[in-house]
Amino acid sequence: MKFAFLFSILFLFNLGNSTHSNTLAGNNSADGTTMTSKFKVFGNCGMCEKRIEKAAKIDGVSVADWDVDTKILTITFDEKVVKPRMVHQAVAAVGHDTELVRADDAVYAQLHACCQYERAN
Repeated sequence: MKFAFLFSILFLFNLGNSTHSNTLAGNNSADGTTMTSKFKVFGNCGMCEKRIEKAAKIDGVSVADWDVDTKILTITFDEKVVKPRMVHQAVAAVGHDTELVRADDAVYAQLHACCQYERAN
């Protein structure tokens, strides 16, 4: 009986912690404003990865990691300083479409040939 009671308490404690970590990943700031967001950014190669990650690291973004295979950019940011839309705009400004913002055609055309991914109309 004691074992079942302790197991139930541990289970509930861990359930509460896992729910919290899904909304606040890597809470590095003292006031609890660090958030993580993931979204699609179009590109093809390692050069794209460097360009996308550099563009995404605007003030308030502590981590920017783009996966060339999945095309997913993961950012960790201070939600009091940055809104994810700002990162979408910064990445599009260097020629990479995101799921919310399309890069300017002239900027896209300036990308190296191997970086010119197939664009949706």
